[in-house]
Amino acid sequence: MSGAAANPPRVSVLMTMYNAARDLGAAVESVRAQTFTDFEFIIVDDGSTDDSVALVESCADARIRLVRNAANKGQTPCLNQGLALARGQWIARQDADDLSHPTRLERQLEAVTRDETLALVGCQAWIIDGAGAFEGTLNLPLGPGSIEWAALFENPFIHTAAFFRREPIVQLGGYDETFRICQDYDLWERVMRTHRGMNLAARLVQYRHTAQSLSQAGRETAHAESLRVRAALWSRLFADGDFSPGEKAVFLRGGGRASAGEAAAFSKVCARVRHRYRKTRPHLADDRDFRRTAALQHAQIGRDALAGNPRTGIAELARALALDPALLLRLAADRLVGPWSFAR
Repeated sequence: MSGAAANPPRVSVLMTMYNAARDLGAAVESVRAQTFTDFEFIIVDDGSTDDSVALVESCADARIRLVRNAANKGQTPCLNQGLALARGQWIARQDADDLSHPTRLERQLEAVTRDETLALVGCQAWIIDGAGAFEGTLNLPLGPGSIEWAALFENPFIHTAAFFRREPIVQLGGYDETFRICQDYDLWERVMRTHRGMNLAARLVQYRHTAQSLSQAGRETAHAESLRVRAALWSRLFADGDFSPGEKAVFLRGGGRASAGEAAAFSKVCARVRHRYRKTRPHLADDRDFRRTAALQHAQIGRDALAGNPRTGIAELARALALDPALLLRLAADRLVGPWSFAR
């Protein structure tokens, strides 16, 4: 199963795994079933002790390249290990418990073919639980201006949905191994300093969210790493000193989800920061995607504040609806219609 070929594939799909046997079969099959077929499938095993390796070895597919590590060393080094082996011009990430729609690679490749300035393409996602049942949606910004703004709050791309050009990532040194969980968030922030990225409007992945997910088990680590990324972006965007240290601290704490006690202060600072951001980017004034992104943020702030600070919560929800009156209808429709092939 070396997957070696005389001509390099167009795309390298990169997956890391560690004791992932429960969901691995479906994840691997979702890659093998892609309508676009010119890819190699690099799977880096991080010292699994369950049946993960045997499951991969049972797949009769020459595109699969299984790399085995004798000991567990963490996902970020494994990602760099796979990146170093990749021969494709483009890298598509896929986690070992998530699912890709059959047309995912085809549609992401179409996007970068239409616009050769793109270095990174993501998409929207459905959220599933450990049993594969529908839980909700992930709604991400589409264009560069909205993506940069959204990155001040949280990761504007889904790692398992990322499709990126290999060369600039390698030039940047790949994933920063001082990050254990938010390695992708940091990488996208560095990529977007000099390259363009976008998210497709289509939902092309099913993202599995469980109590055992790395982002849940390492909540404190994830928060600290996220703060590092957001602080770096803040310094790049607002280096001219328009905001006091206190305002910066309130915004960065709140961007990682404000507490009820700080909800009102965060809401006030957030309005000032958004005004400053838009002032230096006048083209965003009538940008529908930016309004949608801001509306989703107001809705999230409002939901978080509602229980502890009802006045701020209601005000934020009202701002969300003022920016995008159809927002709640679209979110409700997503939940009612649901994705492809979910257990309901």
